[in-house]
Amino acid sequence: MNTPTRSFRVAAAGLDMLHQTRLKLACSMLLAERMEVLLQPWSGDACDLLVIGLDHADAARALSEANAVNVPILSVARRHADAAPGRLPHGATVRDINEQLSSLLLATPGMGGERDAQGTPLLLQLASADSAASALHLLQRGGITVLVDSATRSIALAPGTTLADVVAQLDDVAWSASPIDAATFQHQYAYRLPQRHSFEALYFCIARHRPALLPPVAEHATLKLRHWPDLDADDVPGTWLLAIACLHARPWQPAALAAACQIPRHTVQSLFCAAVASGLALNQDAAVPRTQRRKDASDSRFFSWVARRFGLNLFQGAQS
Repeated sequence: MNTPTRSFRVAAAGLDMLHQTRLKLACSMLLAERMEVLLQPWSGDACDLLVIGLDHADAARALSEANAVNVPILSVARRHADAAPGRLPHGATVRDINEQLSSLLLATPGMGGERDAQGTPLLLQLASADSAASALHLLQRGGITVLVDSATRSIALAPGTTLADVVAQLDDVAWSASPIDAATFQHQYAYRLPQRHSFEALYFCIARHRPALLPPVAEHATLKLRHWPDLDADDVPGTWLLAIACLHARPWQPAALAAACQIPRHTVQSLFCAAVASGLALNQDAAVPRTQRRKDASDSRFFSWVARRFGLNLFQGAQS
């Protein structure tokens, strides 16, 4: 017996002509999988999927509307280095789009799969957007207000609100977002949101408290940090600092780094996810072997600087 043809409604917002054309072709190819897709412009109404270009100036408004009606999202952005569930880089091929459409639509409730209703949190979608688009967005949920500044890759918070507070509510669908200009921010919000935190600090905070919200990284990936993350002593556990220092010094694979620093493998995997998501990761072809090697003088001086900077003993027994 043939599988019945299933019908879906897919909306598009903020896509340029190239990606709009490729999306149409990708949708038509789904007929081979007995999936009929009605492609339409985003109107704010409920549908099965929203395909959105995050580099567009109106992306924040569409994202907010989609989250409000619990519509799953496939985002396209220049800051997406690689394809991941619900995310595609700028220039994605028809095949890339088709594969994502098939996966996401089949995961819609009632279609034989389970779907994370929230998808990528709104704040992280805006953090991934091209800074050339509208740079300032004001996000609000209950008593929490966050300014997302894509140009400076930072967020601004009110006194008394911590990064951990934001991360705890990150995937809530009640967030609303709206673009604002610099003059409006200076006159109405600058004094209310004096705290500044980098995107790097945000991603590492997520890695600490809610790592499942970050895109996964391959278990055998090898990477090195471009530079020391923009973190304060309160942003990360002291037991993470040796691992971060090692990644700053040279490339590692997760298993080798976990063994060298005596911390759990899942903790190292979370650090790798934060490094990749924040744009700090430099992919490497060769990793440091598992075997111990003699530490040279430059290593000792660097690790001593880290210890003085954060006031900690880096080589104490570690827990996540």
